[in-house]
Amino acid sequence: MIDARDDSETMRRRYYRARTTRALADAVQAVRAASGKSQTDLAELIGSSRPTISRMERGQPIATDTVIDALTACGYELVVVPRGSLVTVVPA
Repeated sequence: MIDARDDSETMRRRYYRARTTRALADAVQAVRAASGKSQTDLAELIGSSRPTISRMERGQPIATDTVIDALTACGYELVVVPRGSLVTVVPA
């Protein structure tokens, strides 16, 4: 399940809530696409390969640092909170 909230000023999703590997993969793919990067562009930015980005977006096992690097390159960060927590996202 992905829970996405839109920031009406920038039309950029403020956060994704991913409780499964598949949901995280979908969020990474959405973030990449919204940032206007192809899989090849993102791979080059983070020193990875296009097949690795593809595996990540399909929810297959890859290194955690690759996920974090990909999110960072697209302007996002990974935050871990207790399940069921109320999360408030305030633009910096």
